Amino acid sequence: MTTDTIALPNMPAIAGLHFRPIRGEEDTEALYAVHTGRIAYDGVDPLSTFEDVPSQDSLRASLSHAVTTGQQHQWLVAQVKERVVGYSQIENWSEDDGTWVYLILGWVLPEWRGQGIGTAMLHWCEYTARQLATTQHPGEKFEFAANASSTEKDTTTLLLNKGYSAGYTVLEMGWNNAAALPVPTLPAGIKVRPVLPEHYLPIASSIGAAYQNEYAEGRFQETFDPVDYAAGLSDPKHDPTLWKIAWDGDQVVGQVLSLVENSQAEVFEVSVRPAWRRQKLARTLLTCALQELRERGVEVVRLHNEYIFDWDGRIRTFNYPVNSRAFYLLNYVPLCMVNNSNTKSHNDKSRNPFRVPGRKRGSEIAATTGCPRRHSVI
Repeated sequence: MTTDTIALPNMPAIAGLHFRPIRGEEDTEALYAVHTGRIAYDGVDPLSTFEDVPSQDSLRASLSHAVTTGQQHQWLVAQVKERVVGYSQIENWSEDDGTWVYLILGWVLPEWRGQGIGTAMLHWCEYTARQLATTQHPGEKFEFAANASSTEKDTTTLLLNKGYSAGYTVLEMGWNNAAALPVPTLPAGIKVRPVLPEHYLPIASSIGAAYQNEYAEGRFQETFDPVDYAAGLSDPKHDPTLWKIAWDGDQVVGQVLSLVENSQAEVFEVSVRPAWRRQKLARTLLTCALQELRERGVEVVRLHNEYIFDWDGRIRTFNYPVNSRAFYLLNYVPLCMVNNSNTKSHNDKSRNPFRVPGRKRGSEIAATTGCPRRHSVI
């Protein structure tokens, strides 16, 4: 038994089980093994650009950052004797409607599920998130958040049983590389120009304008800072020669941004300013981007989009930016859809951020999930 044990109420009756905080980078291999140990069971897509399977390097960096910034108390490790069998963590951010979102993430090795470990970690994270909200943002509205993909059946069941419901569903789509691409035709007066570093801020400003008032009262919408976004575009991992930027005179009016890593691509931004929509501009830019990727020999391309659910489970918004003949859904299993007669291919895939209402005593909370994200708006 370690001396840094965290006592949890209603501990599962498992011999040798204890919980502790992270110890820093020395936990990297043990926590990484939790992820690799669940890949087959949870049906994790190895090509996904969205599923939560960190590399060892990124996990090591996250652990180091948590310790150096004093956030190790937002992580919980489940250990049976000397073996780590699961862990969880809490992340948080604010959204434009004034809500602080506390995202609860957690993973347990398949052979240790069904014994209460995941439930205990979820309860601890909710308690800890409530304490963080009370001390960090007293009197402000906050929410609990959690994610589960359509193939993570155990996590989905746990969240639904604990009162969570889908707030929105992110759809991961893959490019059908065999599909013929249409001949791109830009609207009159629109030009596509090579990207220069001085264009990063105008591009970021165009993205920000595309997402203004996207959701009623700022729901699910994160605060967007064009300067910060432009700084991120200067990261060496980006290749601006892949980006397709539409200009109307001296103003950026639309953009499709791609990123190639490990020989596969993610189209991470597809957006058009409101006044320039309904002219097939986004489709044309996307076609140009896909043609560029094809010419460079990139065969795997992913793109994300989402359903938005009302409290009663009805679909309120569905942003679908691309021709379905060019992209296909991956393992999508709909949750909280009233009309489940809508047929979906068995090759579809989705990830459901969940929400749970009324978790804060003495006030009404609309607790939803989410993760830092961008949405395609056409």
